[in-house]
Amino acid sequence: MTVRQLTFLLFVIINSKTVTSQLRCTFDRPLLGEYYSYENGLETHTSLKENGDIDRLFYRRQSGLGATASIITILDNHALGECLSLDWKENPFDHASKHHFQLIYRDKEKSCYQCYQMYNRTRNILQIRKSECNEITSFVTNQMNYQDLCASINLDADFDTLFSKTYSAEECRATIYGTFHFTYEFREGGIGICDNPISRLVSCPDPGTPFEAVNERFWMTYGYCRDLVSSIDAQPLYQCLGYWINDKGDVFTGIANERVGSERWYDKFRCMLTRQDQPQWFAKSLFAECSRLYSPTDGPEKVIITPVVPEVPTPTCFFPDNFTGEWVNTANVNARTIINSTHIHEISQVNNRGWLRETYYVCQQISRQQYLVKTVTKGECFSYYICFDFKDRHHNILRYRKSKSFMSNVYDDLSKRDPLYEVCSWTSFGNDANWKYQVFVLDPPSPIECPFTGMWTFKQVGQPNSLIHTRIRGGVTPRPRDHGWYITCDPKYMVSQWSICGDQTKSMFADREYCRQLDPYGTPIGVYEQPDYIYQCAGYWREDSRSYLITYDRDDPYINFKCWVYERFDLFKIYLSRSAGSFCGFNQTSESYRPEDGADLRIELDEAERIHDDCPIRYDDGRNPWQVIDEFLFYYASSSKIHPSLFLYVFLISFILNMF
Repeated sequence: MTVRQLTFLLFVIINSKTVTSQLRCTFDRPLLGEYYSYENGLETHTSLKENGDIDRLFYRRQSGLGATASIITILDNHALGECLSLDWKENPFDHASKHHFQLIYRDKEKSCYQCYQMYNRTRNILQIRKSECNEITSFVTNQMNYQDLCASINLDADFDTLFSKTYSAEECRATIYGTFHFTYEFREGGIGICDNPISRLVSCPDPGTPFEAVNERFWMTYGYCRDLVSSIDAQPLYQCLGYWINDKGDVFTGIANERVGSERWYDKFRCMLTRQDQPQWFAKSLFAECSRLYSPTDGPEKVIITPVVPEVPTPTCFFPDNFTGEWVNTANVNARTIINSTHIHEISQVNNRGWLRETYYVCQQISRQQYLVKTVTKGECFSYYICFDFKDRHHNILRYRKSKSFMSNVYDDLSKRDPLYEVCSWTSFGNDANWKYQVFVLDPPSPIECPFTGMWTFKQVGQPNSLIHTRIRGGVTPRPRDHGWYITCDPKYMVSQWSICGDQTKSMFADREYCRQLDPYGTPIGVYEQPDYIYQCAGYWREDSRSYLITYDRDDPYINFKCWVYERFDLFKIYLSRSAGSFCGFNQTSESYRPEDGADLRIELDEAERIHDDCPIRYDDGRNPWQVIDEFLFYYASSSKIHPSLFLYVFLISFILNMF
């Protein structure tokens, strides 16, 4: 096929948008029905009949009669027409919101023609744009050309929004879900933001609601602000009529006020606008229209919502004293966790642009190491019971298991059902064989003795961006040496060194390019060199026959905490595997470095202590992490005299006394 033929074919596809066409212009779902709209200041009632007739009544509201008047609208215009053709227009290159029905309308009284573009937004809402009503489109041929008539529609014109009078509610969750406090501001009638503490927006299902009708309505409690004339005291109950998203990412939602009767269509229908990347703002119309909503912060009524807890539980027990502090939950994307004597407050980031998810766990009952808590989350609908199974704290580590959640309203009558025996039963923790304790790490951690010491050379295997590179910590130059700006090292003495030595056994020092060359007096010539990475030891333990280590790197701009799986292979080799995040994966071993195992780096340590380094190997696999290593004194035979410890003196004295 030639280039010219391809170009012609593409031109035909783009310009030939008609996919299906009806031979007879009759109405069926989703167009068939009775609709209400507000167009050009007139209340409009539209009837799309099955035989193809279109009946439109335009009413003008008469002011000054008050709410008790029997007639407050006057018929302004009546248009009766029929459908001549109805086509479905769909272009595969256009956004889905631009697919529409194209209808040719003939006014029976004026004998003129109009082109309607009808967009089926939801099963309850139509939006239309129409051309002028013309008798002919060409003065040359004196004929009506439907294609020219439809081409005269301004694509930037506002839509008229038609709300079905026989609507059925749809799901609200895509637009709004949860419990919120809100502030509101009306653009007209007085400028100012009303922030009343009692203002609440609740979009929650009733317990026991069928799944297909989980969340079809929400109510708003408007608090009155006496300093603002435009503030109101009302509590409308809205039903959701469906939502749609345009090509700009704006989310429109049609709503109907349940507390307004069918005789007041003017006050019943509204339109809302928000965005998925700005869920805390939305604009709301004052009439049955969407054309005056330009952005979530630009509309007749602007609302800003803030998530709040659905209830405030009362604590009835206490957590251990050594739980108190600020922690990081490594299993929940490094969520910040604050624990006091009665509450656990967890703050996690949902996504890059959304809110922070704040959850409160309030202590209710204690049984051994299990803690029954009532959990409430800001912006959620219900409270739940959850059971924490904690291990005793060691180092900077607090390990726990968390059960499944149980709705708290099931246990409202505690005299009949005690939640402790159900929520804290072993079956509620799940039957997965590959479970692990989750970890809280104190933030910032206090340094502890590392589980192993020594001086090593290392080899590394892992993801290219995760390897240990030469750098200056806190500096701007990539290499500290720059081919010898203060020392000259023989390349054969250049090694990658890993050390935990002397009085610095609470951190692991990694140097990608370390010079082991000595001067004639036996002193390392690289004495002024600084390590590339410093991993401060925060805690270690043994679980499922694997040794785990948590380290803290204050220089890491993304994740300060890292989890390592370490293992001693022989007298002189130790293997380490570093996690990609701050939590070790279920399949991660000391030899893992692939993303599918949750790791990104493997380190192979080979013992390389020199004669005068005084850096012996000590290894602890974490079987007893509650043992306080700081109480043990390590003596190295660096002199001709050996100084016995106090423990040796006590042992000898007690041994001699037992002999007599």
